[in-house]
Amino acid sequence: MHKKLIEVGQKAEARRIEIEQGRVLPKDLAAALKATGVLRIWVAKAYGGLEGNVLDLVNAIQTLAYYNGSLAWVASVTGTGSLTSGYLQAENAQEAFGQADAMLGGFAAPVGRAKKVEGGLIVNGRWGWGSGTSHCSTVIGGIMILGEGEERPIPAVALFYPKDVTWYDTWQVNGLKGTASGDYELKDVFVPDGRWMHFPVQKSVVDSPLYRVSFYGALAAGVSAVGLGLAKRALDEIKQLGATKKPVMARKTLSEKAVIQFQLAEMEAKYHAAKAFLEKACTDNFEAAKSGIPDIHTKNLLRMAATHVVMTSSEVVNWAYRTGGGSTIWDSVKLQELQRDMAVITQHGLVATSNNEMIGKVAFGQAFNPWML
Repeated sequence: MHKKLIEVGQKAEARRIEIEQGRVLPKDLAAALKATGVLRIWVAKAYGGLEGNVLDLVNAIQTLAYYNGSLAWVASVTGTGSLTSGYLQAENAQEAFGQADAMLGGFAAPVGRAKKVEGGLIVNGRWGWGSGTSHCSTVIGGIMILGEGEERPIPAVALFYPKDVTWYDTWQVNGLKGTASGDYELKDVFVPDGRWMHFPVQKSVVDSPLYRVSFYGALAAGVSAVGLGLAKRALDEIKQLGATKKPVMARKTLSEKAVIQFQLAEMEAKYHAAKAFLEKACTDNFEAAKSGIPDIHTKNLLRMAATHVVMTSSEVVNWAYRTGGGSTIWDSVKLQELQRDMAVITQHGLVATSNNEMIGKVAFGQAFNPWML
């Protein structure tokens, strides 16, 4: 699979302008992404998936991100979405994930509304951040199931057929331009029972270590992996540029300047330390899940690692961009692309710095919502 990931990554990099101007992955590239098998890593074996460990997908996403951020982002969002296969009843999971080219994506926050009817739900809603959904065989959306009388609404995630979805071209952005993460909408669509589940998820249907790992933690790890791939590429780009670039009026190249050498060493160390932290947190959570549900401190380390990785990756990418000086501002320069993509990743709710409040509460032993881990 690794070789296939590199090949599709290189193809995406060669078509960056086409991807960014179209603001979506071309159909043939989306098909090539599916053909690598990366979206099957977290699909349950019962439905033809690999049911690998957490780190398998995290590493695959980093490989893609090294070449193209938009490609990696779509793989991250839809690849992590494959965890859903472990939480649906067998018949519904087989329908959603049984085909080799199955792809599930969407926005899980409960911004849609649903009403219970006989046999299912009637759903209405408009969601943003629909990354890659135009290529998906199943589209999801977070909903609040309205209660009757004084009953409290119930948060859930529903599965939709693409034929019922209307997409809107709203993705006018600075970074991750090729992800087509625009809005999508449903109006009065019937969703049968079995094609929706409570969210945050609580207990898996498939009894396997992968589906005992924190759902949110696994999603956050997948998102952070995109940042790691971008950071690795940024370091390689600045090394290449630094070997030849002499700033105006300077006699030395960047690579010959002591201050740049010092800073590069620091950034390399920060990148490798963050990567090692994420790898250990992923491994520890998966190992703990082999004998049951990981405890809150183990779960907390995964959320901490993912958030730390994104903040560190952002620091590395922005340093490389600034260090390159005026050479990095052009659309054709990789460091400019990396800087723009990284700026979007830092805004994702699962890895934003605001998560440190919850992480800190757990560290202090204070009360918090355990399902958010």
